[in-house]
Amino acid sequence: MKRTTVLKSAAVLGVASLALAACGGSSSSSESSAAAPAESSAASAAASEAPASEAPAATGTPLYLVDGNTGNALGEKLPAGTLDGVKGTIPGAENTQDFKDALLEVDPGLKDYAYAPESYDAVILTALAAAAAKSDAGVDMAKQMVAITNGTDVCNDYAGCIELLGQGKQIDYNGRSGAVNFWDAGDPTSASIGVYTFGADNVLKPEVTYMEGEIVPDGTANAIEGKPQEGANDGVFKVGTFLPVTGNLAFLGPPEVAGVKLAIKDIEAAGGIPGFKKIVLEEGDSGDTSTETGKQTVKRLLPLGIDVLVGAASSGSTLSVLDQVTNAGVLMISPANTSPALTTAPDKGLYWRVAPSDVLQGAFVGSMVLQDGYTKVAIMSLQDSYGDGLNANVTKAVTEGGGEIVANVVYDPKATDFAADVAKVKAAGAEAIVLIGFDESAQIIQELVKQGIGPNAAS
Repeated sequence: MKRTTVLKSAAVLGVASLALAACGGSSSSSESSAAAPAESSAASAAASEAPASEAPAATGTPLYLVDGNTGNALGEKLPAGTLDGVKGTIPGAENTQDFKDALLEVDPGLKDYAYAPESYDAVILTALAAAAAKSDAGVDMAKQMVAITNGTDVCNDYAGCIELLGQGKQIDYNGRSGAVNFWDAGDPTSASIGVYTFGADNVLKPEVTYMEGEIVPDGTANAIEGKPQEGANDGVFKVGTFLPVTGNLAFLGPPEVAGVKLAIKDIEAAGGIPGFKKIVLEEGDSGDTSTETGKQTVKRLLPLGIDVLVGAASSGSTLSVLDQVTNAGVLMISPANTSPALTTAPDKGLYWRVAPSDVLQGAFVGSMVLQDGYTKVAIMSLQDSYGDGLNANVTKAVTEGGGEIVANVVYDPKATDFAADVAKVKAAGAEAIVLIGFDESAQIIQELVKQGIGPNAAS
């Protein structure tokens, strides 16, 4: 079930930048961008002549972030101006204003919208799968996930899709996160990624560039198997959430939970799921892998007879409970997991994700750094499945694109001091730094600045 991306070099990114520059969205949310394929020699030639994308405004050593640390919550922990000009990426399509307004009605306190579209689509997709299967048994819904995203009749909202299903049509759901297009290993085969830039106030600028990318399926998917979960086909479609209320990704929790609640609201407004009396939401905290919160949440939710578990945000959190959830027959769908390890993880065919594998984001980040003109690159990444996956794919993109990884520092996210880790990067003389991390990123960035190699640090 290995997957490979069509993005192979900085030259490919050059074509994508030219082709999509006019499509740059305007949004205060944090979504992402991925490079489009360029397969002909003519395209490659055009790329070699393409001007580099606009260089970051930051002085000091340019810093690049990823979805785990790109957000306004990071900026709140740093002195004003620290992140000015810093770029970050987050998988996901552009949030439209009407969608953001609807989310704010659910949660008026939202500051970010990262992975809200994916969370929304996770619920819509499973509801459509239940309608198509005429069953909310995990094994039955799983068998419909590819079909409802790859049919011949495109529909863009729940109500329209339900109408088409009622007419016996083969639907292709294109939702708030874009065209999902699952393949049978549970991953999307295409996705959008947005490039964000921080302003002098450490807040993400509203201007975001979105690009499309593809990951080509390769290998054999796990078979969909197992018995229906406890409570299946009782007339109630019960959704459980396994999202970060606490932990190092807690900043992602509010938009993800809001996306789930808005989806349920829209399903109910459209008349619910045919054949089901009602939808019930059971909320749960995934926490992070430093605590037992996630395992305790799953232990509490499974006896409640949930039919679908939405989450987690953290790939590590998902991996820690995947066996428990799928062995219970429950379909699990994540809005934000990106670790490549989850593509091949044993899951009885019941695990799905709306966000793309880091094969795509890593390839894009590495190519973006090269496109900005930096060839000597340092990577700092936390030691877990998420960090390892992104690190490997950023490294691949940089080296295959003609660059060099001059320092590759894998750190303990639970450490209380990162001075020695940062010193290794400083000694390497990197032209740019890619920081792959979560909540601890603020402390690392402060240490980068302290040692004179951070963004906007005095040289």
